[in-house]
Order: sequence, then C-alpha cells, then structure tokens
Amino acid sequence: MVTGMKSRRKFIATTGSIGALGTIAGCLGGGDEDVVNYFSWGAYIDDDWIQPFEEDTGITVNTETYESNADAINQIETSPEGTYDVWTPSAPGADFERAYRNDLLDPIDLDNVPGWDEHIFEEMKLDEFSFDGEQYAVPMTFGFDGAIYNHEEVGDLGDTISYDVLWDEEYDGEITTRDDAATQIWTAAKYLGQDPDEPEDLDAIEDALNEHVDLVNTYWTSSADSIQNFQEGEASIGTSWDGAYHRLVDDDQPVSLAFWEEGTIGWFDCFCIARGSENKEAAEQFIDYMISEVPREWFEGPEYIVVSDAVEYTDEELETYNLEMALENTEFPAYNDDDEIQTYDEIWTDVTV
Repeated sequence: MVTGMKSRRKFIATTGSIGALGTIAGCLGGGDEDVVNYFSWGAYIDDDWIQPFEEDTGITVNTETYESNADAINQIETSPEGTYDVWTPSAPGADFERAYRNDLLDPIDLDNVPGWDEHIFEEMKLDEFSFDGEQYAVPMTFGFDGAIYNHEEVGDLGDTISYDVLWDEEYDGEITTRDDAATQIWTAAKYLGQDPDEPEDLDAIEDALNEHVDLVNTYWTSSADSIQNFQEGEASIGTSWDGAYHRLVDDDQPVSLAFWEEGTIGWFDCFCIARGSENKEAAEQFIDYMISEVPREWFEGPEYIVVSDAVEYTDEELETYNLEMALENTEFPAYNDDDEIQTYDEIWTDVTV
C-alpha cells in the first residue's frame, strides 16, 4: 500500500513529449575528465541509451551490475567512498531506507534534475523518497512480485491467487521462486498469516520454508532467469517480476500474471547517488537524462512501468499496464536493519542447503 503520497496527477491522463537532449547538454561543462560510475541491474544498462549521453556531454559512463539489492548494499558498504556515483535500489522502505540509515546515500539536488518537475508522475513523488527535508531518490520504474503461471499447463487461476499454491503438492517440481532471503521470509509470513514486516514466529516461518523448497524446481535471481525457466519448461507456476511476464508474452509464451491475494510486494527502482560521489553534478545530469530522454527505450526494454510521461504511452499500453490498479494491489515491505537481514539470510541458507 502506498502511503505519504503528494497530490495526484492521473497516470492515464498524463502524456508528454521528450525534450531535446541539447537542453541538458553542457550544464556541467562536459570535459573528458568527467565520469559517472553507474551501478545497477543488468536490465537497466544499455549502450544504446548511454552512448548518446556520452557523445553529447563528454561524460564517460562506467557501468557495473548487481543481482540483488542486498548485494549492491554490501558492495557499496565495503568499497571506498566515491567508487560509485549512481545506483538504483528498490524503494520505499526496505533496502532504500536501509541504505539511508547505513549512510550509503548522498542527497540529490533537484535543481540539477529538471525532469523531476517536467516528467515524473505526481503520484510517484512519494514523501518516503526524502529524509529530513532532502531528496534521496528519483523513481524510474514501478514493478511487483506477482504470481506467474502457464495457463496451458495449470489452467486459468484468475487474476488473484493465494500463496497456498507455493505450498501445494499438486505443483511439486513445477514451481519457480526467487532466491532472496528477505522476499522469502516476507512471503512465508504472509502465507502463515503473520505480519511480514514484524514476523512473530521465525521458527514457524523456517518450517514453512522447508516445506516450500521441497516443492521448488528452479530458483531465479534475475528477470532473465525467470523468463528462461518458463521458456524451457522448467516451471509452470511461481513468483516473478511483472516485467518478465510481459517479455514472456512478447515471446508468445502461454503465461498469465496475477496478484497474490494475501499481499503482493511492490517496488520502485529509483536513481540514487552513492555516498561520497566525486561526480555528483555529472551524476545528477545523468539521472535527468535517464528520466527525460530515454524512457521510451527503457520501457520497451525491461518492460516495467516507467513513471515518466516522456514514455508517451499509447492508450493500449495504459490499459495493459494500468499503474493505478497495480498500486492498489501492492504494498511495500518495511525497513529491516542489518541484524534482521542477517537473521533472514541465515534462515534462508539453512533452508536451501
């Protein structure tokens, strides 16, 4: 459930035009020494998006990928300050707040990111992206951890299904699920009727996960993994990100997407500035470029909802992706401190060994 929203501008009514790149070029000076070190999910890095920025500004963009928010946080914590400039943690709450509390973020000067006012949907400007009056995140994509299933194999299960299917022996050997400790703890808590943000019985959760993993055939850590599991017939039902579902549909796979009736994890992947960035203004210019100049290409690539009107959505796309319905059916996991994350990791490791 989204909380703390500011005034809303309807997603379905918002379209806009992409401004000329020249309007942002040269704001920094663009010398060859200018660099942005960009740390993100693999699906969010594409030379076709990055090269025009480099050519127009003279800023070199170095890229590095990660496979989970936890990996990114650990990498930034253990690297010298200034190693990274821009990264894309999931927010609000959860990993984003953990990064803030662990002093892994520098504030963003929105004066250097005019696309915030010009393109980002008003309903996406959450209060939770700010701390103590300073902005720490600019959202780019919205997605959720839905239920995905092969309707030719398991039939039509509807638009909303229960987490019970992940523990149903009927699907033994056909289930795929994410290899991520915090997500698994949250899911098992929902299945057991516990509060996933403050689970009261971790022993019961561990027992439930032991039952669950016995039925699982494949695990995934990326959209590519999830897609491959269904393409190759390794799974007929399980969890997936909605972007993976849309790409499977593009591949003519017989899959359907549903929300979980007990609660579906939603997330924004946001542009943030890593602590100690030595290239902060270049980083802000890069963020502005990404929300102003390439949203259409970004949307057609990973196929998540991009929360910038520079996408110029068609009516069909607005109906297919239906952001407001997705927001109504998702909720955001709360912040977990390092001790809780360590406990969750230990439980998940014990379960999967």
